[in-house]
Amino acid sequence: MKINKLAIGLLIATIVSGCYLFRQIAVTNKKTNQIVIGIASGYAPFVSVNQAGDYEGFDIDFAKLLAKELNQELVFRDLGSMTSLFTALNQGQIDLVAWGMSITQERLKNMAMVHYYGQDAVSYPLIFWQEIPAGVAKLDDLANFTVCFEPNSSQQAVLDQYDLIHKLPVEKIDDALLNIQYGKAIAALVEPVIAQKFMAKYPQIKILNVPLTLDLQEHGIGLVIRPDRLDLIRQVQKAVQVLKTSTQIDDLAQKWGLVQ
Repeated sequence: MKINKLAIGLLIATIVSGCYLFRQIAVTNKKTNQIVIGIASGYAPFVSVNQAGDYEGFDIDFAKLLAKELNQELVFRDLGSMTSLFTALNQGQIDLVAWGMSITQERLKNMAMVHYYGQDAVSYPLIFWQEIPAGVAKLDDLANFTVCFEPNSSQQAVLDQYDLIHKLPVEKIDDALLNIQYGKAIAALVEPVIAQKFMAKYPQIKILNVPLTLDLQEHGIGLVIRPDRLDLIRQVQKAVQVLKTSTQIDDLAQKWGLVQ
């Protein structure tokens, strides 16, 4: 049977066009006055689900303020994990991510981030259950031990520098606590705010602060936006600046226990 090259070419063109059209629909299939914000529950005090089944947390309240300032209808999309959030952002399924995301030099290479809360952090807390093992004073001392972290987090970038540490990724930060509590890992490297939350609830938590190199130091938390969406970046920057000049963000930080 002869193969019709023209037919094959048309078929390929149709498939490619269809894929492009699907991507465009994913980007544009929403009301023009909507702002679609990606979140992932299970990350208190930033985002969690209360007993009534409603989202709550610092980022939930902040997103409501932001949408109001932008004069946009707010739509949340709960995508479950950091990996899924980045994928959805890159594919245009969401406009931005609001999820207590630390601003680092490494992240700024690949995405736009608009600071809305927090100060610089020069160390990360390494949390242990009940005690810090004798002889452990820095990450180098955890060679051949297992340490938990969230995939694609700033903490992973730190741990990736230590080949001899066994690394255990967890999609939910509470799973890290369970792993160290039940001996599946010796420690977990987490955000400072998360360490504070754990300590307030569990007096058994012990903390060792790990210094960060300059390229991994944090500069507060920021909203994550695709770098090619320049108009949205400018609009969000303007709206955040208005909110910063009021006491609203500080009031939310006090409400959700983020005050350092």
